[in-house]
Amino acid sequence: MELLITTLLSWIEMHTSYRTQGLPHPEVVVLSRKELTEEYYQNADATAPVSGIDMRIKALYAFEDGNYGTIYILDPQSVANARHYVNALDNPRFKEVLLHELVHHVQWHSNVVEQWQCSNEGELEAYLLGAMYLNQQNTHDTMTNRIFWANSYSRC
Repeated sequence: MELLITTLLSWIEMHTSYRTQGLPHPEVVVLSRKELTEEYYQNADATAPVSGIDMRIKALYAFEDGNYGTIYILDPQSVANARHYVNALDNPRFKEVLLHELVHHVQWHSNVVEQWQCSNEGELEAYLLGAMYLNQQNTHDTMTNRIFWANSYSRC
C-alpha cells in the first residue's frame, strides 16, 4: 500500500500545482462496507441506512485522525472489477478511490483548505482528477454524471 500511495501522490503532483514529495503518508484503514458505513454515520445515526450499508461510500478522509490524517477505505476485494486482478490493489477503480482521498490529504496538508468557505469545496478537484486518472488508465468511469455530482458535492 505504501508504494501505491507514493505512486498516486506523484501522479497528483504531475497533474496539479501541489508539491507532494516528502509529504507524510496518511494511515490507511481497510474496512468492510458495513464498517465504512458505520464510520461515516458515527455522529449521524438517524440518517444511516436501515440496512446498515450505504453502497455509495467507498472511502473517507479524516484529517484529524492519526498522525497525518487517515483514509478509511473499502476493502479492495469489494471494489468493482476486483475479481479481474490477481492483486486487487492493481484495480484502477480501487486506485481512483484511493487517489480521491489522497487529493483531500494533499489539500489539507498544503493548507489550501484555509481559502475555502467549507471543506466540501475540495470535492470538485478530487472528482475531476479521478475522472482524469480513469481516462488515462483506459478504464470506464462508472460514476455517471460525474461533473454534475462533483459540482453538487462541492457546494457549501
